[in-house]
Amino acid sequence: MRRFITLVVFVLVSSTAGAWADIGLAWQAYLAGAHAQALAQLQAPAEAGDADAQYAMGSLYSDGLAVPRNYRKAAQWFGRAAEQGHAKAEFSLGFLTYYGAGRDESEGPVPSNPAVAASWLKKAADKGYALAQVLLADMYHHGDGVRRDKDEALRWALAAARQDLTEAQYEAGYLLGSKWEDRDAWTEAYKWFRLAADKGFPGAEQNLRILARRLTPREIAMAEDMARRWQPNG
Repeated sequence: MRRFITLVVFVLVSSTAGAWADIGLAWQAYLAGAHAQALAQLQAPAEAGDADAQYAMGSLYSDGLAVPRNYRKAAQWFGRAAEQGHAKAEFSLGFLTYYGAGRDESEGPVPSNPAVAASWLKKAADKGYALAQVLLADMYHHGDGVRRDKDEALRWALAAARQDLTEAQYEAGYLLGSKWEDRDAWTEAYKWFRLAADKGFPGAEQNLRILARRLTPREIAMAEDMARRWQPNG
């Protein structure tokens, strides 16, 4: 599931708009391409403790908009918002700390520290933030920064999959399909792979074919029906 990093980088860039929506003038400036003006309007509320503004400041530094890209400063701003329980900031700080970022000192590199990352990702995951849940699932799956625990990995993957996050649906299918001689788990795995395959997720169709060799026609029909009737609950 190491394709995840590409998905998350896109979300870090694109989700900034939601944080700025409550910082009206700054967001208007951003939409107009006036990133320096947006920065000036964000600085005061961020320094005053506004968590959304702090998250947005972190995104500016992470993306290199209006300021030179500096992941260390991004992590500092994300940290200030995360300390106030801002779920997106908790995730963003966990993400930066998990993967590490920065090519050289000019970008203010942040070293990888999966154990620290896990503590922030858990906070965001506990708030129902699907991207944190699926990254945490991957960490438990591989024992990266946390003890290896496939049951815990499945718990978090399912939590995100139920919110219609395709990456999590694939991960849930993989973990369920790995259960030894558990036909109910295989049937549920087929359902999640079907949902991921219908959205074109790489590898999902191949895993459907593998499961189809294990399941009976009746079980496959049941799984297909479960997929057709499934509705996200996030």
